[in-house]
Amino acid sequence: MLRPLAEIPSDHPSLFGESRLVDSEPLVMAEHATVLPRITINGSDDWALRFSQGVFDAHGDHLEALNDQRAHRRLFYPAPRLENAAGYKPEGVKKLKFMLYGGTLYEHFGDMLVDTCRAYQLLRLYRHSKEPIWFHYAVPRHVKSLRLPFIEQWLNCLGLAKRFRLIRRPMQPRQLVSCPQIYRDLRFISRDYPAAARAALHPSLRRSLAGVERQGHRIAYLSRHRLNQGTSKFVGEEQLVEQLRGIPAVDIICPEDLSFEDKLALWRSHAYIVGFPQGCLMLKPFVPQHSPAQIARQVFLLAGPSSLPSTWLNVEKACEFGDLYLDCHGDSHPQEANPALSKGAPGDSEQPFTRANPIDVAAIVDAIQALAAAPR
Repeated sequence: MLRPLAEIPSDHPSLFGESRLVDSEPLVMAEHATVLPRITINGSDDWALRFSQGVFDAHGDHLEALNDQRAHRRLFYPAPRLENAAGYKPEGVKKLKFMLYGGTLYEHFGDMLVDTCRAYQLLRLYRHSKEPIWFHYAVPRHVKSLRLPFIEQWLNCLGLAKRFRLIRRPMQPRQLVSCPQIYRDLRFISRDYPAAARAALHPSLRRSLAGVERQGHRIAYLSRHRLNQGTSKFVGEEQLVEQLRGIPAVDIICPEDLSFEDKLALWRSHAYIVGFPQGCLMLKPFVPQHSPAQIARQVFLLAGPSSLPSTWLNVEKACEFGDLYLDCHGDSHPQEANPALSKGAPGDSEQPFTRANPIDVAAIVDAIQALAAAPR
């Protein structure tokens, strides 16, 4: 049975992480700030502690609001005081008049989409500015340019392909403008997030997407059956895909085959988007709409413990999309494939699946058939 995502019980076995909608916060404006580049910290095997980066105010105090956190975990925090920060040398600082600081670019698809939220907020005010937006890049400092094509493709969708800059040396802007996180993984989302996400895409792309018309009552199933790495593999998905091919209203979509523009258009062209939790589903808040009824409802397929991060529940609370979920756990217990992978950073390197979750294929097929047969 399909149920409203907003009503999922807090003790649901698939749900993990905290869920909270927080009030908007003002922009961060710092005079005579010092911005330190990413520095490798020797002696730590923990990916969140292996590097240091950050922004300090005119008094030399670290501005914690401009470093990232996931859940309660601090990412890449420097020393609290500038004079103690790794790699800081006053004589090597580049002076700037002004800096827009967009946060950190990550090499994991989902993290890149949501953790770039500072840039989305800045674009609401500085869309037509010629000022660049500066980012830290979550890779070793010797990497001089973006390594993964999808990062630059996303920046192009935002209209930042020519405006983004990577922080590679200490810098001192006379004035720095940024904002606190308006989304934090497994913790909260800000009331500002929906408006910031809708304003993030380049205006020409927003106009193009707004012109995409719905193709009847079609259902897009976002398939993971061709992926060979990630957190969860859903055992039986190949069988599910074969059965769904027999339902005329269903389109089998492998998101990795589509451009960003084509992915975003799915929410305009289809009535429903169905799939197991995955990064692509985080694109929905960016799709232009005046009412949630203009874009596809999402149906999250839940199979196995801790398979639904609170990410999507927080987005639902902020955006009020009216999305749904379906419990489709299989009979057998999830199998751990490689627990040691938890030591690595998401996106650091290719990883096999950490667990295999069996699914109830018949329950999913029945639910999608009911959606296809529902009154228009």
